[in-house]
Amino acid sequence: MVNLFILFSGILIIIIMLLFNIEAVKELLKAAWFAVIAFIATLAAPIHNFVIVILILGSLNIFFGLAADKFKFNFKKAFKSLLYLAGYLFVIFMAVIVTELMRIKETDIKEVISWITWVMVWFYAANILKNWNYWQPDNKVISFLYWVVSFKVIEKITWLKEFHEKDNKKEDNGNAIE
Repeated sequence: MVNLFILFSGILIIIIMLLFNIEAVKELLKAAWFAVIAFIATLAAPIHNFVIVILILGSLNIFFGLAADKFKFNFKKAFKSLLYLAGYLFVIFMAVIVTELMRIKETDIKEVISWITWVMVWFYAANILKNWNYWQPDNKVISFLYWVVSFKVIEKITWLKEFHEKDNKKEDNGNAIE
């Protein structure tokens, strides 16, 4: 009950400040923005390296997607790539939040994030190599790496093979998402 009273008192004080001083609103918004940035930085501290890996791969994915299109900017593809990148980062941050709230050890958090990151690395690598191969079809090294990542890795990891087969069936039925 006391906490509720303090909360409402704080809100009332802010409202009074806002009524009399617009400059206070700007300062309040700045403080809120810095608090959000600090919160995100705190979340990212134990997974800093994983976030950097995903950002680098996401950037490479966008670059090679652009290169495959002969550097003709396609807003729809760029937005889709950025949306996927944001989604991947959201998944990682949500995993951190959930494991923190459940009071799971930091080493276990890193193990979960590592697994998710390796999955993302594989998908990004396959797409980057596909686009690179499309951009430079005569490059035998890239063609070989794309073949290995796309087909041989799938054969070695059974659950990945099952997923790939299921995904191909979905495309054959005309239910593929562009």
